[in-house]
Amino acid sequence: MDRHISRVKEIDVAAVEGNKTIAPGVDRRAVERCKAALEKTGVMHTPVVGVAEGGRRLLLYGQCELTALRELHVKKMDAIEVGVADGKGASAKLSLLLMSLWERPGALCEGLLIQEAVGSGMPRSEIQAMLGRSASWVSNRVSLVTRLDGNVYGMVKSGLLDPRSAQEIARLPKEAQFAFAEAAVRECLPKSAIESLVAGYNDGGCPGAVKAQIISDPRAALKRMADKRRSVKHEGGAAQHAIGGCLMSLRAQITELRGMLACRPPSEAMECAAPLGELAADLSALHTAVRKSFSPGKMGAEKNAG
Repeated sequence: MDRHISRVKEIDVAAVEGNKTIAPGVDRRAVERCKAALEKTGVMHTPVVGVAEGGRRLLLYGQCELTALRELHVKKMDAIEVGVADGKGASAKLSLLLMSLWERPGALCEGLLIQEAVGSGMPRSEIQAMLGRSASWVSNRVSLVTRLDGNVYGMVKSGLLDPRSAQEIARLPKEAQFAFAEAAVRECLPKSAIESLVAGYNDGGCPGAVKAQIISDPRAALKRMADKRRSVKHEGGAAQHAIGGCLMSLRAQITELRGMLACRPPSEAMECAAPLGELAADLSALHTAVRKSFSPGKMGAEKNAG
C-alpha cells in the first residue's frame, strides 16, 4: 500500500526552543563544520521538533543544526514535527530513540572514504579540517584500509564479516588475516573475542604454538587464554606456571587497551578518565609488588646464597 508519512514542514527557527539537556554535549567544532556544510551545499540532518498541546516547540534532535542555523541568521528551516505530551518523559524518550537511529560509520568505512577522497586529489589537511580530526587519526584510518587483506574485505562486502571485527583482524599480519577471518566466521566469534585473540597474537611473548592455534582453532585458543587453572595441572613449578598464564592474559589485555587508546582521540579517552585513573593506581601498586618480589638486589642475593 502506498503511504505518505512525511511530516517535514517549514517553520520559524526562532519558534523552536533549544534542548537544554542535549545542548551541553554539542561539540563547538561540529557546529562550525555544520555551518560550513550549510553554506556550501545546504545539506544537513533534518531537525526533529516536538510540539506540545499548547503549541510550544521543543527540539528533540538536531541541536547542532539548530545552533548553526541561528548563528547563520537563518529565519526558516525544514523540520519534522511530532506531537508530544507535556511531560518531559515523552520528549526524552523520543530523543533517545532518534539518537539510537543515528549511524556513525565504523573505522573501516571511514578509512575507505578517506582513501577514496585522497585518491581523487583531496588534500589530507582539508580532510582533517572538515572532520575536525588530527593528522594521526586520518593516517590511522588510511593505514587500517591498506593493512586489511583483500579477501577479508571481500568477506565484509558480502556480509559474512562485521566491519568492526574486520577492523580488529587488520591488526594481524596480512598473511594470517584471511585464515583467521574464516575461522572466526566459522566459529561465530563475537567482536570481543576477536579483539582478545588478536591482542594475544600480537603480544611479544606469545609462543608460536599459541599463535598457530589462534589462527586454526580460535575458540580453543580463547579458552586456553582465559582458563588460568590449566597452568597448575603440570607437575612441579605450579606457581611459575600460574604466574606465567596470568602474565600472558594480562599482557594481551594491556596490548589490546593500548591499541584502543592509540586509535581514539584524547576527547574520547577522557570519557573514561576515572577508570583509567584507577587502572594507573593499580598498575603502580603492581609495579611496587613486582619490585619487592623480583628486584636485581634480591636476585643477586639468591645467586650468592646458592
